[in-house]
Amino acid sequence: MTEPPSTSPAAPRLLGAHMPTAGGISKSLISGKAIGCTAIQLFTGSPRQWHHPPLDPEVAAAFKVTKAETGIAFTVAHDSYLINLAAPDSEILERSRKAFRRELDRAEALDIPWVVTHMGAHLDSTEEAGIALLVESLRAILEETEGYSAGIALETTAGQGTGLGYRFEQIARVMEGVGPHPRLGVCLDTCHIFVAGYDIRTKAAYEHSFGEFDRLIGYDALKVIHCNDAKKPLGSRVDRHEHIGDGEIGMEAFRLLVTDPKLVHVPIILETPDSDTMHAVNLDRLKRLAASQSLGIRVKVRLFGHFSDLSDTVEEVDLPANSTVADLAKLLGERDARLSGLQTACRAAVNEEYVQSTAVVNEGDEVAFIPPMSGG
Repeated sequence: MTEPPSTSPAAPRLLGAHMPTAGGISKSLISGKAIGCTAIQLFTGSPRQWHHPPLDPEVAAAFKVTKAETGIAFTVAHDSYLINLAAPDSEILERSRKAFRRELDRAEALDIPWVVTHMGAHLDSTEEAGIALLVESLRAILEETEGYSAGIALETTAGQGTGLGYRFEQIARVMEGVGPHPRLGVCLDTCHIFVAGYDIRTKAAYEHSFGEFDRLIGYDALKVIHCNDAKKPLGSRVDRHEHIGDGEIGMEAFRLLVTDPKLVHVPIILETPDSDTMHAVNLDRLKRLAASQSLGIRVKVRLFGHFSDLSDTVEEVDLPANSTVADLAKLLGERDARLSGLQTACRAAVNEEYVQSTAVVNEGDEVAFIPPMSGG
């Protein structure tokens, strides 16, 4: 296979998340910057509608200005969930092709280099017929948009129903059918490949599965990675995303991914649940793994009463996984002898709910220590 671009393993990773566009598409850049993204994914239109009004040139210009101002280095679009470029129904197929063409039009206007698309489903047809229609669709769309910079990234899928793209061989067949093209690439989703049967939980399993991707498709075709843990087990073919390290895949796979020098050139995008509250947490986990830091958890600590004289700000503290409130109090006391009385003198609250000292704390929790004189 063709070698990926030469990039120093020490180069910073492009890490980010799928960000909302409520209030305007430029908001995705601003909110992404706010949580530390260097890359973002967005919908350029509603993912559950066929038709969208033409993109206002002023909106496109504002997006480009905001991108420069925020310093977001990489943007990628995801297409509508309604599109099926392998549909056996001729009416749906034609509607899908026109809708995807408009996706590329909007990406081109916004200077977004790739539009991620699921490979479609063959429904009441066959896999062979579905792949043939998909190849035909891609060839036609690429020809219609000749001269564009925006390209198409075929996403690996979980294999639910009759969806195509859950085996690397299927993707290879589609790319071979279309033929070499600089605007045709692949988006790999870690949750999807795992539930499709590609194990990545250990170093040996990771190297084997990614080695298969390279053998059949090639790292040079990999344009973006969707980074998600999985709620469902290996080979289940059920697409349910989970927070990084909290699912069936586990933390080790993501450490291997973000420190893999062969993939350092590929942007990594989170699509994990609870985006408003957890994208920042999951992004921080990836950054810590990329920096080869602890695989434990990070919590926030706030002190009240006379202890607040020592620190009146929220402090972030790293702990081993499965630590309790008592473990946290002990650690704080070891770091600063003036805090040695936290466990005996204070009640503790986790996320504003009083708990016992034996309560286990989780990533992102806010733990408050409240002495009696503070009303505790």
